[in-house]
Amino acid sequence: MKLEAEVISKQIITPSSPTPDHLRHYQFSFLDQVSPPVYNPLLLFYEFNAKTQPNITEISNHLKTSLAKVLTLFYPLAGRLNGNQHVDCNDNGIPYLEAQVNCKLSDVLDNPIPGELNKLMPFELDDVANKFALGIQLNIFQCGGFAIAQCLSHKLADGLSYFTFSKTWAATARGEPNIAHPQFISATLFPPKNLSGFDARTGITRNKVTKRFVFSASNIEELRKVQAHKNVTRPSRVEALSCFILSRFMEATKDIGSADKFYRVVHAVNLRPRFDPPLPHHSFGNLYRIAMTAPLQISSREPYHG
Repeated sequence: MKLEAEVISKQIITPSSPTPDHLRHYQFSFLDQVSPPVYNPLLLFYEFNAKTQPNITEISNHLKTSLAKVLTLFYPLAGRLNGNQHVDCNDNGIPYLEAQVNCKLSDVLDNPIPGELNKLMPFELDDVANKFALGIQLNIFQCGGFAIAQCLSHKLADGLSYFTFSKTWAATARGEPNIAHPQFISATLFPPKNLSGFDARTGITRNKVTKRFVFSASNIEELRKVQAHKNVTRPSRVEALSCFILSRFMEATKDIGSADKFYRVVHAVNLRPRFDPPLPHHSFGNLYRIAMTAPLQISSREPYHG
């Protein structure tokens, strides 16, 4: 069955308290400026436990009430992106959509197709003209289960900032008393620059193929054991899996195109713990950089063993 999601309602959620005048202008940092203007997606699935029929209206109202509260803390998300310079923190709010999905939640979880899951999102992920910083969509499945979809602009947040927002929203919805407030210090640490002529949209394309590979914890531990025999130190989970994926990719592409090829491995690195002293984990913004290996030149005539 082809996955379809029909939007049945749409409204704008604004912060529960107005943003003070002195916070109405949120300046991009240099790292924000060079980040691509795409949306990072997050899908959270909730199964119907067959004991208590969920009341979607109550769930939705609770989500909206807690979202309004958390937008007061993350006030730039309720504003509008203004070019590659700043956010107008005008409290205009974010889109909150509800959609009816034409299948059961198990149909999606048993065979997730990454490209199809984009239909559950409130925005097109590569909509570079969109001025919203955040969008939410509540997807309701035929079985009573639901999925909360979030799209957060990469111009404002890296992965850890995204998770910080989501965890704070969840804590607010649960009524937890001690909520850590985000720190907006990225522009102080990395002041913006005049980037006239620079276009962060370069390289963004809709012609993408997405595939999903699942590695169990036991599989990764086995990779670590195998590679530990080749190294002085035991590799981390990321190192072991990266090495394995690189070796398989190189093996699969060795006979394609030129015999001599250059390979690079790229990782996104969280900068917060690398400051002295370390930054709090709830420091908000694009506080990451790309780490890239030196180019590897491999000839298809030579075997590679990762």
